[in-house]
Amino acid sequence: MLHPEALEPIVTFLRGIGMAVEYGDKAHNGFLPGVNILAGVIHIDPDTLVSSGDVLHEAGHIVTVPRRHWPRLNTDLQVDIEALLAQETGPDGAVDPDLNRAARMGEAMAQAWSYAAARHLDQSPGVVFFPGSYKHTDYEGDHPMVQWLERGTHYGPLSLAETGMTGFSGVFGQMYDNGLPAFPHMTRWTLD
Repeated sequence: MLHPEALEPIVTFLRGIGMAVEYGDKAHNGFLPGVNILAGVIHIDPDTLVSSGDVLHEAGHIVTVPRRHWPRLNTDLQVDIEALLAQETGPDGAVDPDLNRAARMGEAMAQAWSYAAARHLDQSPGVVFFPGSYKHTDYEGDHPMVQWLERGTHYGPLSLAETGMTGFSGVFGQMYDNGLPAFPHMTRWTLD
């Protein structure tokens, strides 16, 4: 496993924000090796986990959804979020903006959230963004996702700011202001 020293601080942090995390064999058959989500609980197998940061990334998907829906999230988060969105859409066609955002921008939001969490935990962004992650294997310097996040051109922080979890930053900070400290500072870690 890459960055084994980061696993316990990550698990402690996630539990501290109210997320259930368990170790054991339920971690198998997840979207990423060594981590799985069942009924909103993150299951981890350190022996098959590629990087500790994968746990943060999967948590980042969960937190883009209001907490009341977490028990309905499982291995295929995108399918579950889209199902929630369909169920929560009113007869007049009005959609829950948080579920709609999670369905449309969940991957970018999870990338940004996991980056902010790694920074909050004084961990290198390389815990989350390592060679081979996000289909990037050959690059010089920082992982391309880290470069986009730090340049302020990644769309994840924009979507997190739209939820009120952080302030607008980068190029979007020049256009919008929600009165919150700019990303990567997080005013809140979850949607309640």
